[in-house]
Amino acid sequence: MTETMNITFMERHFGEHADAVAAALVAAGSEAHARSLDAKTGSRLTTNHAYGSTFWLALPHEVVARLLPILDDAVPFPPAGAPYELLVWRDIAILPVKVMETGKRGGRMRARISDLRARLTKVNVAPAPEPSLFDDDFSLDEREEEALKAAEAARAAIGNIASKMVVAAYACNPTSGLRIVKVGIATLDVEGHINFTDSEQLSLIEPQSLETKPTLVAGDTFDAAPKPKPFLEVVEDDITADGDDTRSE
Repeated sequence: MTETMNITFMERHFGEHADAVAAALVAAGSEAHARSLDAKTGSRLTTNHAYGSTFWLALPHEVVARLLPILDDAVPFPPAGAPYELLVWRDIAILPVKVMETGKRGGRMRARISDLRARLTKVNVAPAPEPSLFDDDFSLDEREEEALKAAEAARAAIGNIASKMVVAAYACNPTSGLRIVKVGIATLDVEGHINFTDSEQLSLIEPQSLETKPTLVAGDTFDAAPKPKPFLEVVEDDITADGDDTRSE
């Protein structure tokens, strides 16, 4: 039971590819940030318009490009009316979004909302609201039924490409760079607040950087090298030397 509870969101949904997918998603955010920063610098504008306008287009491009070689049978899917593609793998589609710097409510992240994003995330069945004293069992069942119908309609609207929409939320800006990558099953409300029902915050530190690995160089290894031999010689004292110190540092 404990082992099941310790399985992360990435492991549940991406199995043996979990670590590689997580690293690719983080790398995609870092590269999108670099491209957007170049756009801001090139624009010579004091505002961040060039940064934001580039990031939301560069991000899905980087996600698709980095995940296609990792996930077998993954395909890019162009949503109708969108200037970008989403990656679809098995029953999962991945929607990357940039988190707005302001407008959090109750600690929830917020992204810019659009008809397309609202439709895409409605693929996920919204959780039923907590029952109150004014609700009865019948009204709660009706709400769940409505949520299921909305999800089925959304899946049909995007060609039934997936039964789950994984939202990858990126908190990033020109000054601090990439700060947070949170991935999970989520819906967006009318104000763009991201409602995660199952999620995981990814580590931004690459595992390779946690360990210092020795680098092989040409020539003999330490074990194979001959033992050092002592070398004795008379060394002039600095005071008695001729004044030209030729020793190398």
